[in-house]
Amino acid sequence: MPIPATLTNLVVPPLPPDSDGKTLSPEASVLWNRLLLAAIEKANDQLEKIGEIEQKRQMINRD
Repeated sequence: MPIPATLTNLVVPPLPPDSDGKTLSPEASVLWNRLLLAAIEKANDQLEKIGEIEQKRQMINRD
């Protein structure tokens, strides 16, 4: 059972919004945190699905 390519795509964390690279306003920080959490959630979903595929592979190999 192959792992779909969509599950191995790199999840790139977003850059800080409206930032000079040194400081973030409180509003920009909140927005950036939401974007970072969304990226983490996507990566975790990919890992969970890969884990499910691996479990199915192990069950198939046992039989």
